[in-house]
Amino acid sequence: MKCKRCRKARAAVELPSHHSAFCPDCFFVFFRRQVTEGIRKLSLLSREDRVLVCVSGGKDSLVLWDILMELGYDTEGLYIDLGIPGYSDRSRERVLAFAASRGKQPIVVDLGKEGVPIPEAARKSRKQECAVCGTVKRYFFNRVAAERGFTVVATGHNLDDEAARLLGNLLHWQEDHLARQHPLLPEAAGGLVRKVKPLWRVSERETASYGFLRGIDYVTEECPMSVHATSLLYKEALSLLEEAMPGTRGRFYHGFLQVRKRRGAFARPFLPDEVERQDSTESPAAGRSPEESGEAPGTCGTCGAPAYADICSYCRLREKVAGKRAKAGGG
Repeated sequence: MKCKRCRKARAAVELPSHHSAFCPDCFFVFFRRQVTEGIRKLSLLSREDRVLVCVSGGKDSLVLWDILMELGYDTEGLYIDLGIPGYSDRSRERVLAFAASRGKQPIVVDLGKEGVPIPEAARKSRKQECAVCGTVKRYFFNRVAAERGFTVVATGHNLDDEAARLLGNLLHWQEDHLARQHPLLPEAAGGLVRKVKPLWRVSERETASYGFLRGIDYVTEECPMSVHATSLLYKEALSLLEEAMPGTRGRFYHGFLQVRKRRGAFARPFLPDEVERQDSTESPAAGRSPEESGEAPGTCGTCGAPAYADICSYCRLREKVAGKRAKAGGG
């Protein structure tokens, strides 16, 4: 099959959802245009921004860092070592190697040293691993960005991720999460840094193809903690629909954004200390309701992070883990 753009070279990537097939060079043009249009359409980034790119070692986050650097944005990477035996070591190696090949040195947060490695924190708090991981990562995304003067946090969520999240929120009628779901969460008073998802227009297949053709060495295995995540079921369901009706995933998510735009302004930004219920039926973090009166967030009495409770979820988690450790050690 010939490339549908240049009509000369042999196609290397077929994209049924776009009724197209591209050779490597033309696919890079297509991919850059998709990301650039996604940034422009929703005003996600400006050339004056300092962008903190959250990288996990997987394809999406490394592709995001790569494309933002190629597009000329001022970026640095943040890697959070989750403390998962084996998996975290392999992930850190990929991130460090990727950064070194581009003259970068990522910021590394080691959750083992912070006292909250995910497997132990989930076990001792008796919460789902994905819920604990989300709480901890959101906390450090915002904290590192605020402390180091970054104007925006960028994550590698792609179209598949966002469509799966939307499906889950709709199935459970999570109206508060639907109100906040968007590729842009604006900055807000109290130290909340703007958060963006520049890959919202590109599919997982497209990011994987970009990573492969660019020679990016990324971790291919799924996080062992996410085996039972319901988001994987939502992705599988959407993939079945996409296979039968190419373009369904994009129409589903883009249609939601259009309806959301017609409804008006953004809802209150999502706080780092709140627990998303995408993989759980748990209620949001204890304390005052996040929807109460639209008031500005206060600050955590322990760490000073934005929070609606006296103590943020991260600090409560850390204290619980420390307490269980002391009790187990007889202290």
